[in-house]
Amino acid sequence: MKPMIRLLLADVRHRPARAALTSLAVVLSSCVVVWVVSGYDALLGQSIDENAAKALGRFDVVVAAGGGPGGPATKGGGGPATKGPRPGGPATKGARPDIPGGRGGPGAGALPPPLIASLREDAKVAEANVTSQSRVSVGLAEPDPERDVLRHDRPPVLGMPPLDPPLIGTDAHEPPYEMEDGRWIDPALPADAPGEAVLSAGYVGRLKAEVGDDLQVNSEVGRFVVRLVGIVEQPGGGGNGRGGGPGQAGLFVPPALAESINGYPTRVGRVNVALKDGEDVGAFAEELRERLRSSGSSATVTDLRAMKEGMAQGLSRQGTSTLAYSATGVALLAALFIIFTALSMGVSERGRELAVLRAVGLTRGQVAGMVFLEGLFLAMLGWLGGLAAGWGLLRIVASAKPELFPDGAALGAWCVALTGVAAVGGALAASIQPAWRATRVAPLDAMAPTPTAPPTRWIVPAAVVGLALIAINPLIVHVVPMGPTARAWAYAAVGCPAMAIGFLLLAPLVVRVVERIAGPAVAALLGLSPRMLESILTANLWRTLGATVALTIGLGLYISTQTWGYSMLAPFTPGDWAPDMLVGFEPSGLPDDRLAEVAAVPGVIPGRVLAMAVEQPRVAGAAAGTGGGAGGTIGTLDTIVVAGVDIDLAFGGEDPMIPLTYAYGDRDSALARLKEGRGLIVPDHVLESSGLELGDSLELIPPDGPPGRTVAYPIVGAVSLPGWHWMTKMTGLRRRAVRTGGLAFAPAADVRRDFGVERTNFVWLDAEPGASPAAVEEGMQAIAEAHGEATFRAPGVGEVVSKRPYARLTATETIRTGITWRADAVIWGMSQIPLVTLLITSLAVADAVASSVRGRRWELGVLRAVGVTRLGLVRLIVAEAILIAAVVLALGFGFGVTAGWCGAGMSRYLSPFGGMPTPLIIPWARLWIGVGAALALCLLAAVQPAVAAGRAEPLSLLMAGRASA
Repeated sequence: MKPMIRLLLADVRHRPARAALTSLAVVLSSCVVVWVVSGYDALLGQSIDENAAKALGRFDVVVAAGGGPGGPATKGGGGPATKGPRPGGPATKGARPDIPGGRGGPGAGALPPPLIASLREDAKVAEANVTSQSRVSVGLAEPDPERDVLRHDRPPVLGMPPLDPPLIGTDAHEPPYEMEDGRWIDPALPADAPGEAVLSAGYVGRLKAEVGDDLQVNSEVGRFVVRLVGIVEQPGGGGNGRGGGPGQAGLFVPPALAESINGYPTRVGRVNVALKDGEDVGAFAEELRERLRSSGSSATVTDLRAMKEGMAQGLSRQGTSTLAYSATGVALLAALFIIFTALSMGVSERGRELAVLRAVGLTRGQVAGMVFLEGLFLAMLGWLGGLAAGWGLLRIVASAKPELFPDGAALGAWCVALTGVAAVGGALAASIQPAWRATRVAPLDAMAPTPTAPPTRWIVPAAVVGLALIAINPLIVHVVPMGPTARAWAYAAVGCPAMAIGFLLLAPLVVRVVERIAGPAVAALLGLSPRMLESILTANLWRTLGATVALTIGLGLYISTQTWGYSMLAPFTPGDWAPDMLVGFEPSGLPDDRLAEVAAVPGVIPGRVLAMAVEQPRVAGAAAGTGGGAGGTIGTLDTIVVAGVDIDLAFGGEDPMIPLTYAYGDRDSALARLKEGRGLIVPDHVLESSGLELGDSLELIPPDGPPGRTVAYPIVGAVSLPGWHWMTKMTGLRRRAVRTGGLAFAPAADVRRDFGVERTNFVWLDAEPGASPAAVEEGMQAIAEAHGEATFRAPGVGEVVSKRPYARLTATETIRTGITWRADAVIWGMSQIPLVTLLITSLAVADAVASSVRGRRWELGVLRAVGVTRLGLVRLIVAEAILIAAVVLALGFGFGVTAGWCGAGMSRYLSPFGGMPTPLIIPWARLWIGVGAALALCLLAAVQPAVAAGRAEPLSLLMAGRASA
């Protein structure tokens, strides 16, 4: 072992640049893992230990209706009903209280008064205050132009997450969280007293409000003005009142004022309980849970322990730990190919040296051991350096932003272990092939070293095998029929590894083809003889493969992320089938004889106004609950939005308002059956995931019907309807605050009769070019105020006076823009690690180009001797870098598009947003960042070797080349 170590150290001293570059690359890879994993550790520590306590505020236990605080069913702790009533009226009457989160009115999901009374009378309880929660829109009553605040002058869209603070009615005499400014509200204020409110700090920044400002609160029944008297601390755990965490955040007001704003009596959705000193919180919470279970109550009890468990599960659902593992995997691959490149180049350059060592007595095992020892040396150097660099980076960030690391910056055991696995594991894997090559060196090779490139006869057969392996993944994802679970296992265990190995086997042929095709073009571009580039890459194929594959990792991951992201986005972006604008008339709809006024609004094309009768019934029968992905959310047939329309105007003629592309059936037969009555057009994924076929009936439960009554609609056509999810979510077409399985179309007369929709509650229209959505909405608002009913029926409450019927307009282009903007931010965030990997692996290219220059010093010296200028040598080395970049682009594009296409296809079976076909979308305009980065990094990698070769004298090149020959 000692001679091997001495030989290793001698080689490091002889080639310090290679050791430095390789170690630096592994340092950077380890540093990435340190940053991601330590950030995850800090997130766990901060969120679970600190934020769980902050989420509870000054209370010990929270009792909530439905799914509990912050749970999926409660949308922030208010229970299904605390999000506000879903008004009835002629168009929407007949609530179904049995539908979770549905239009069950203020009574649905409320905590029973006896439970509240028992908590207040409990000898262990020091305080039990109640809260209710509902949807409103909030803005400054008198906006200040200098603060650039938009005034909210309309109520929120029902059926979609509110963008504004929820209204929280509370009888607490003290704030639930620490006050940041001002004072707490007086809960005993009557409804006719001047209104006052306290706002959570997270919303204050969004509204740019200050203590003393007047806020305008808009609900379904009118507009109200309240004075902001205080700002309360934002609860921990991401609480935002919209399901983002267990804490309650929003606009806190006295109970009487909440009733006045909502238009119905307050129903309690949550009780905050503070125990007396010395009481056992865990025992009290468990006793209360048992009491609720025995009584059949669906209310939940949350204490600090349950809060921590729920938050840990939430982080798991968000995939935070997966990010850490993904970063480790990427770093391992980067380290593997970087070290492989260095070792491969070392074996190639030391061919004669290894032969001499074999001649003087070293065995094959000792030669292989030298290679493995060098790999471990580089890995350990990079690992330790990465830990040190990562720790230093964490200390700097912790000093600048201590809130990110409340417990200080530290390297946890998990972080050290993962970085070690990435570095050492990559080194051992990377050493196998170079070690095998080193053992192939014979003592007689000291006179004539073996060629460094593999025999070319293996290139084409390897490529054929590679293409066959690459084809396995698309076949698994898109062709071979199998169940979702089996497909997921086949994709992960067979398809992805086969695809990666396939591209590795294909890489030699890609190098050869690029050299043959792009070589002459690059030579012409740089003024070189084409013969000078004929074998510039294949002369040492292993060196070229190591460098190109290393750089391909980052570029391929970037392209696959972009391709996957925008392919996934396509089914959720409203297509050309959607008209320009959708107007909802709430809460009571619009009389049919007033539709002419809608067509007369300036900006509306008169003949392009489509009245709709919309309801969201539950699905019954065998199809109920089918569809969706493995997680089964969007796309699951629990409910479906049914829009009753005029068939001829919507789908008939040469220019229908809703042009549909039929996946099953055809337009003529579908329209003929719709005109006969009792027909339904559904999205194509409904048939594909439910087992239904054309002609089968979809059974629906009328919300106003007697128990057990259903209506059946024969399916006459299935169409491609991309973006129906967001069209129903962001426009209010979802008549209930639950997910839905699709948007279906039926004759208006059938929908009105079956579901009791007596008025037009939505209008779809096309607008003239350049028409202002705000101006059109203003005209629609005037119509709504003139013809909307003064009262509507809220189930569980009765008649409610509507102080201001309203019209809400949603432009389809606005939805598209909003979805794209949000998707851009998410996909860019996912693309950052691949770009960092691209930067790290560029060091392997720099090492490869430098090694190429060292290996060709004799050749470069001869070229200089026969008249090639210094600039000519520089151009030659730049040409090699350009050809390497071309190989990287070819491999990266092929791997990235294939991986992204397969990943998007698998999301149909695995994602909770599954069930929808995902077309292949290649975002060409967004790929230039990764492509440009790869090209620029290859060129930068060639700068130092090119300059060094250009400055060297011919004699020094000849002497150095002769010494190594």
